Amino acid sequence: MRKLFMRLSLLLLSIFTVSAGATAATIPMMLRSFPNINPTLIELLMTVPSLGIIIFTPLSNFFADRFGVKNTILTGLVVILISGITPALTLNFGLIFASRIGIGIGTGLLASFAQSLIIQLFDGDDQQHMMGLSSVFQGLGMFIVTYAAGVLMNFNWQTAYWVYVIALPMALLVAFFIPKDVGQVNAGTTTVNAADSKHVDGKVWILALFAFLFNVTFAFITIKFATLVVSRHYGTVMDASTLLGMMSFAMAAGGFLFMTIQKHWKAYSMAIALGFATLAFLILTISHSLILSGVGVIFVGIAVAVFMASMVTSVGYLTSGQQVPFSTSVAITFANVGTLVSPYVAQMISQIAGNTAPGFTFLIGTFIFAILFILAILAGLNYGKLAYGVGKTAVKSTIGDAK
Repeated sequence: MRKLFMRLSLLLLSIFTVSAGATAATIPMMLRSFPNINPTLIELLMTVPSLGIIIFTPLSNFFADRFGVKNTILTGLVVILISGITPALTLNFGLIFASRIGIGIGTGLLASFAQSLIIQLFDGDDQQHMMGLSSVFQGLGMFIVTYAAGVLMNFNWQTAYWVYVIALPMALLVAFFIPKDVGQVNAGTTTVNAADSKHVDGKVWILALFAFLFNVTFAFITIKFATLVVSRHYGTVMDASTLLGMMSFAMAAGGFLFMTIQKHWKAYSMAIALGFATLAFLILTISHSLILSGVGVIFVGIAVAVFMASMVTSVGYLTSGQQVPFSTSVAITFANVGTLVSPYVAQMISQIAGNTAPGFTFLIGTFIFAILFILAILAGLNYGKLAYGVGKTAVKSTIGDAK
């Protein structure tokens, strides 16, 4: 039973990697509550957590070296709890803005461990199963938390932020069921190897670049999809919002699909994800109906789930065991930077091409995904040559037998 709750605790951590935008629907009401605050600054509340995530995801490994992985995760959950409910307790905009940065800091402290611990603690089919379930929990968790925030918002916008109380039971689960020495390398590991744990292999930098480009392009859907639907006159903003909500379920489906892909086509899992992404953006480029666009959005959700799970699994394949946490944090950081700069990239592309139509942005995204798809196919063909090789399984968690 204890092992079951340990697995559940790790899987539930995935929810917090996507929880920052759960209260995005409060923005219109906040604009009315703060008429003297620049609207752009209020809208920034939903994206500013990315800064904390970008900075503290790599730093989390240094905190873990000093205070332990478990304590770092617990600290992240406590920061998320306090920062998350702060807007429910105050109308001081400065405190609210700072609390949103705090959400990013807390998320950054635990984000990489939510994935890297699965790679460290589990092997083979068990690892693939856990990674797939991680995507399932992430997708369904994002939907449940967002839905709960929407229900609470029926009272007023501040009550929506009580949704972050979910961090409290999560912290208790981690405190009681995650072993104290989780994530530590075997006692026989030398000082040199400990220092090497912060070394990032060149192949991981390439993988991180892939993650950056993937997220830059994927985020086009969050900033351009509603405009696409409205400008082509086949739906309303509400229709677009409903379709985007379907991505949560598609991500959950993608988690189940990942398990099958890893079992039968492991070398091409990332290529399959990029294939879904390319097809999705092609569909959105030519779509003039809600049904066809819905298919495209579903494919995007599947692509995101499979790609992110494949990315983290690939880190474990490309590096030694003790390098997994820091290398994972690097890849996740690059992905978050991609999300953060995506609006500016989309704007730059439009300005250079002299075409501001949202359909054109999706067309460019289709080409980017297609190029990444071809490169991923080539990587798959050489998959055996990319393995870390000797020493890959030499360093495992001290509780590896937990699986």
